[in-house]
Amino acid sequence: MGTGVNVVYERPGPSRQDLTRAAAVFAVGLSASLVFISACQLIPPESDALEYYRIARNLAAGNGFSFDGAHPYTYRPPLFPLLLGMWFRLAGASALSAAVYQCLLHGLSAAASYLLFRALRCTPKWATVLSLAVALQPTLVSKAAFILQEPTLLFFTTAALLATVIWLNERSGKWASIAGISWGVATLGKSVTLIALPLAMVYWFARGGADRRNASVQAALFTLFFLVALAPWTIRNYLVLHRVVPVNDQGTGMLEWNVVNASPAGGPDGESYVADLDRRGITGEQRKELLWRYIGDHLRHFLVVRVYRNAVSFASPAREWWWAIGRYGPGESRPWYWTLHDYFHRFLFLFLLFRVFQVARGRLHAPSAFIALFCLAYWGQYALLVGGPRFGVPVYPALLSLLIPGDTGASATGGGGGNIRSFAFSVGKRR
Repeated sequence: MGTGVNVVYERPGPSRQDLTRAAAVFAVGLSASLVFISACQLIPPESDALEYYRIARNLAAGNGFSFDGAHPYTYRPPLFPLLLGMWFRLAGASALSAAVYQCLLHGLSAAASYLLFRALRCTPKWATVLSLAVALQPTLVSKAAFILQEPTLLFFTTAALLATVIWLNERSGKWASIAGISWGVATLGKSVTLIALPLAMVYWFARGGADRRNASVQAALFTLFFLVALAPWTIRNYLVLHRVVPVNDQGTGMLEWNVVNASPAGGPDGESYVADLDRRGITGEQRKELLWRYIGDHLRHFLVVRVYRNAVSFASPAREWWWAIGRYGPGESRPWYWTLHDYFHRFLFLFLLFRVFQVARGRLHAPSAFIALFCLAYWGQYALLVGGPRFGVPVYPALLSLLIPGDTGASATGGGGGNIRSFAFSVGKRR
């Protein structure tokens, strides 16, 4: 076959060659990011990064998940600070130590991307090319200079997608459980992936092809392990806040963030509006009511203009490191290669829409169809609720996976591989 698609007849799982290639990709990603933090400026923690840094330091010092070292903190999601705190306990707490942690997660993300591409029936050479695109993507490598959660989200989202692809191909209770707990852990990093639970359930039953009892058991296992991963932190939040908060209590903060970053035609801009609320000392429910009123007065900006802008930028990881050092800001002139970079990623978003169209026609291989729908749902939340230049990073490998030649002979809602094992690691013969 000249389409880059493998058909496998033997055991599922990665071959020794795949593990070797994944390890090599990990080494490339780790080395690239280590070289970057050695040669380039680290960005001092401020705002979000400062919060993550202080929480991680308090965790390493034994003060619990706290910003001030004395009181439980619920505003930030726990996954990144918990892992960084464990790393600080082992390697010491400093900006350089945090950067090395980010390099490790970047390398792991590149390796997980390779395994994801192979699981999606991609040839070893093409999977290597795509995973090296993750490992060497400058805007991803440069994330190691920040103390932000994107490298962690990138790895855990990619790992959860990999587990889901295996489950959809293998249809086993073991992989349903692994996929469920993987998404639960990923959701502890960012609540946007809560959408994975209903989406996976709807897709699983719509796809069909398995007896109803077995399908129900696997769906129950996926849901159970998803909730098991979330439950301890949700219970902890309930004990602190006396209300159910599955991941983090950032609702009002996100409302204000959305207003602050608004620049509707005819003004006032959101930053000036919020500054005026601060000068007037408006807080609590009155402040929330006025923030919602601002959104209501500028619906065209929030529902049309901003959605369009976020659609254009969704697939393209932002040049945040360059912005932080004062180069190539939004709207500024930039070298030709950044222009090509931006237009390629706009094409990538359009290609996502094309893949979703294929899903609607039932003409895309089942696991790829799930990834396309997940990316669309992720974008929908991103565009309407939490649009920002770095929030598309966790699904970057998923978006690249859409470039893998699709198996248009398999229905997106049907068996997705007929009566053969379609998990495409290179352990079988090729047609």
